[in-house]
Amino acid sequence: MELWFFFVLLSRIIQPARPHTHTEMNRNNLPLSTLATFIFSLSLLLCGTSACSDDPVNAEGPTVCPEPPTPEELKSWWKEARFGLFIHYGVYSALAGEYNGPNTYGEDIRFQSYGNLNTPDATQRGTGLGAEWIMSEALIPQENYRSYASGFTATKFNPREIVDLAKKAGMKYIILTSKHHEGFCLWDSPATDWNIAASPAGEVWENDLIAPLARAAREAGLKFGLYFSQFRDWMHPGAPLPIAALTEGGSYSTEEQEEYMERYTYPMIKDLLERYDPDVFWWDGAYGNADFAEICDSLIRTYNPAILQNDRLAPDLGYTGDFATPEQSMNEETVAENSELCMTLNSSWGYNRFDTNWKHPSYLLYALLRAQKLGCNLLLNIGPKADGSIPEENIQTLGAIGNWMEANEESAHKTEKSPFSYNLPYGPTTYRPSLNGRPHLFYHVFYWDGSGELWIPGILNPADELRVSIPSAPGLQLKAESLQDIGLRIGGLPLEAPDSLCTTIDIEFLAEPVLDEGTRFIQGTAYLDALGAKIASVDLGDWSSRPAILWFGGAPIKYKLKVPAEGDYEVSAELAAYFDGNITFQFNDSTKLVGTNRVTPSGHATFQWQRMGTVHLAPGIHELTVTSQQPDSWLRLRQFRLLEIR
Repeated sequence: MELWFFFVLLSRIIQPARPHTHTEMNRNNLPLSTLATFIFSLSLLLCGTSACSDDPVNAEGPTVCPEPPTPEELKSWWKEARFGLFIHYGVYSALAGEYNGPNTYGEDIRFQSYGNLNTPDATQRGTGLGAEWIMSEALIPQENYRSYASGFTATKFNPREIVDLAKKAGMKYIILTSKHHEGFCLWDSPATDWNIAASPAGEVWENDLIAPLARAAREAGLKFGLYFSQFRDWMHPGAPLPIAALTEGGSYSTEEQEEYMERYTYPMIKDLLERYDPDVFWWDGAYGNADFAEICDSLIRTYNPAILQNDRLAPDLGYTGDFATPEQSMNEETVAENSELCMTLNSSWGYNRFDTNWKHPSYLLYALLRAQKLGCNLLLNIGPKADGSIPEENIQTLGAIGNWMEANEESAHKTEKSPFSYNLPYGPTTYRPSLNGRPHLFYHVFYWDGSGELWIPGILNPADELRVSIPSAPGLQLKAESLQDIGLRIGGLPLEAPDSLCTTIDIEFLAEPVLDEGTRFIQGTAYLDALGAKIASVDLGDWSSRPAILWFGGAPIKYKLKVPAEGDYEVSAELAAYFDGNITFQFNDSTKLVGTNRVTPSGHATFQWQRMGTVHLAPGIHELTVTSQQPDSWLRLRQFRLLEIR
């Protein structure tokens, strides 16, 4: 390489940043593409042209100069991270889920976002879209909505505390809403005055809430990304996805949309890239215009192809990005590997004072580990209040997950898709193909039955080819016994669960894993637990006692079952039901059983075993699909039991 080229490149890297009217982030991290080029150029200079060519004087042969990392290699961190923090923060936080005043039609309303604490005198309630959608759901006039910026203070916004909370919880990256659908920018965007400078937070944070959080994240070793609503903007004219009631005619022409994109979206994207050099660009608000999508995509790829993009730019036009983003739940049958499940701690993304329906920490941990079982990530959201403080429930929940991570982190990071597509009886498995040079399968047990033993079906290695331990109880001596064609029996377990949220069983393989998943019959009985089901839109509850499926709508749940011999089997279910209903068991060989469940004492509050009927099964592996039909659409299920009739 010519020496002059190296110095030109170096001068470009260290040249002063362009001036802004506000204090910018002191960027300690160079753009990845620029940094990679610089390192590669430096390596060429140090190698020298003679060192990188055949040198007859050099007895050791030519020196091989390193290749610069590819964009795919620079993105590999994301697959190892597996867990991230989402932050929804904007002017909607100042409304906190409530609006009192006229709507676009001049009607005086008292609107409250969907929640479990709505007051009975509200004239309108949200449909569950989230508190960040309040401008659209309540049809708030733009000028009225602007006035709420005065309550957006961020006086208690603490980037380091947020980062510490995320890091302790085991999160490896943070995504912040730079601009949500309300159009409000968390930085002093030159494209609009509807930004942080129009709020008290601007004075507190020198017109930039993004930079201090990005800096704190990177100083702590976390990656940092930006959410950006590219096509939906309720404050500026011309946005492709407006609020129809605020727009004459309900929509804008193509020309008006193009003007909006040129004036707002494209300049904002460029500005965000240059200021913050994000590791992830999280689009939201797909729209069917190929030209718009192509320009947005090319802005990212041209600036730095190592930036990860999600699938919400324009998936219908083929812009699927680097990962899919299922929301709140994942269908295990259809989810793509390396997807990212995004989920709220309650039911709202933005802060909503009416929503105290907080998810149990065990459920959130289950969601994380189930995502990892599928080879996916979890992006868990918090919604700060207008003053920037984090709701105490968020702090407690993330703290509980963090306490679990202290002993179990190896089972929750750098994992790959589990060889078991179904859960084991009491929870999901995660997999590390090489940890300390050996494969590890981590079984996450969310229900501790206190029997002192645990069966792990489908692991067929002899016991002397395994080492079984509990990371949170390293001194505990477990007894592993291998039963032919069934799996492992683990003895010596304490009567109380070592971990309150979930106990991890670490199965270290000293030889090549021999796996054949499927629930087995043990002494003539097979139990199909709620935690062992493969589920789609079905939810799980009762985490403080024994987890049960909340069977809304009777959606299918699936199991894999190995039947040892042909014969008749009695099927029963442990459930709680409001009304009498039907439960259908469909086996993959066309065998079908329709059972009748009855209302349980005290409605759904009491569980009881109920007989469903008898089914004749052939030996071998059976894929079992179970559905239910109830008058009120749901019941609660703990487990099924199949008993061999001799």
